[in-house]
Amino acid sequence: MEDDRSIMKKSLSTLIAERLKENIWDRKLQLGERLVESEQAERFDVSRSTIREALKLLEHKGLVVNKARRGTYVSQFSREDLQEIIDLRILIETKAFINALTHLDESHFQHLSEIVAAMKEKAEEKEWNALFDLDMKFHSYVVNLCRNSRMIKIYNSTQTQTRAYLGYIDKYYSNHHAFYKEHVDLLETLMQKDTVALQTVLRRHIEYADNTLIIATKEEDLKE
Repeated sequence: MEDDRSIMKKSLSTLIAERLKENIWDRKLQLGERLVESEQAERFDVSRSTIREALKLLEHKGLVVNKARRGTYVSQFSREDLQEIIDLRILIETKAFINALTHLDESHFQHLSEIVAAMKEKAEEKEWNALFDLDMKFHSYVVNLCRNSRMIKIYNSTQTQTRAYLGYIDKYYSNHHAFYKEHVDLLETLMQKDTVALQTVLRRHIEYADNTLIIATKEEDLKE
């Protein structure tokens, strides 16, 4: 069995991995930026081995990449990477949202309404990172009601990378309110339980800024 020190070390590395993940999401750490173990160890006042363990956790989630003899870097996304993530989102979320329709009741709609209300507040405060976090919360909540455990597992495995690139779509919206309004439309469509309309609204929401990001991004800027 592992001793207490080993457990504490793992717990600390997990906490540091979580903080680094948030730094990547809010763009305090940029895509492609090198993460120097000694610098991060000094920053968090921990051993390099703890930082190394934290970076391994992030590598498993696809947020960092270790390059032989060059070090560890925040992952970058090529156009192909982004297109694959978007295609997977559309495929899974469309099916999951439709499956969830038969299970959504007033309590679920109330919860989603509260998320959208929070988005309105953050839109007024012009807080993009908070809006993106609430976007993930909205989508994950519906997907987790589809009652397909394998679909949910695959979807959840993509969320870390999805949130990472969401942090770069803000410049493709005219304002914060436009992003919030998309979720108002999505919620209203869910409440109508119209599968055809839902597919259209959901796909438009996922594709709008995401595809603009793909077109606008130069291939060489996103390669690992």
